[in-house]
Amino acid sequence: MTSVKDLDMKKILTIFILLTSLFFSSVRGQSETQYKDILVSNNIIWALTNDGNIKLFDATNGNQLDKNISADSSIILMSKDNNGNPVIANKKKQLKRYNRSNNTWELVGQFDAEPFGIFVDSKGSYFSITSKGIQDLDTKQFYFKKNSLNQQITYRDEWSKPYSFYIDKNDIIWLGFDYGEWGGDLFAFQTNNKKFIDLTLSNFEIALGPIKSFFEDSTSLYFSTGLDHFRTSGNIVKVDSLKVSILLESKSHWSEPTGKDSIRTRIDGEYIGPATFNPFNNSIYFYSQNGFFFGDKTNDLSKIENWEKVVSPNLTWKYGQPNAVGSPMNVLKLCIIDKTRFVFLSQNDGIGFYDGLKVTML
Repeated sequence: MTSVKDLDMKKILTIFILLTSLFFSSVRGQSETQYKDILVSNNIIWALTNDGNIKLFDATNGNQLDKNISADSSIILMSKDNNGNPVIANKKKQLKRYNRSNNTWELVGQFDAEPFGIFVDSKGSYFSITSKGIQDLDTKQFYFKKNSLNQQITYRDEWSKPYSFYIDKNDIIWLGFDYGEWGGDLFAFQTNNKKFIDLTLSNFEIALGPIKSFFEDSTSLYFSTGLDHFRTSGNIVKVDSLKVSILLESKSHWSEPTGKDSIRTRIDGEYIGPATFNPFNNSIYFYSQNGFFFGDKTNDLSKIENWEKVVSPNLTWKYGQPNAVGSPMNVLKLCIIDKTRFVFLSQNDGIGFYDGLKVTML
């Protein structure tokens, strides 16, 4: 028989092991490099660290490169211009474009308000996303929209940081917001005439759709949505001629009754995060709590069974969001490299590289 003293000692030992584990996990996490953005340019993976530096990885095998890409000031964010060249914004309020031929940064502009994101249109004009609106960095003019597509959301003179943003081949800037249990919001801004577009949402319920990412194929723009609030759900939404339609809708639902006792179980919907298009195999990819999936565009992608799982890496989830009960999305960005390879940015585990067979954390 176990004595009370033995039980007390077991409790003390258990607490000691837990505290030791937490301590070393904390130390390990502090020593590892954390990343806040990635992009792929010229077969190189560019990774921006939380402390404002850049590390490079070979996009063919994921190996870190010895090449040093130094900047004279800490980097706030990075993007790409219309030719695929990396562009950075730094703490000196400068915009710089990378010149691959001589491994230097060229000054291309400056900004006043600290940006959430930077865009370059097909004419080479620069725009920044700020809390005060979209700013044309050539004229310094701000463009702000108060009217929301989501009746639960109101704006006065500021936006919060968009969860996702994108500039398409027609030079339209797309902003997507994530308000958790209050859904999302969506803005589209034409850079050629400096006007916001009135969008038609059709049967898409933006009050239930926090927006996670944008992407496009040769003909259409798409965005993904995902919600984890008591139940999980997600969508892949298509935009044609500025009209919205749902390509894939995944909701939590009950299974059909089985057996003589009519037992039913609840099946979670796909909590969809980042999604993108792979031009090398004409497929759409997305990530959810169940892993990475792809769907060939020649199939009926409105049915989840027509999507194929690629890989399901063991990634960390952290519970608790400021505006929803469930977990924040643990994969933030997904970039295609070629027909089989892709790279992704996770919230808690760094950068993942899929080589066509397995995922390696860089």
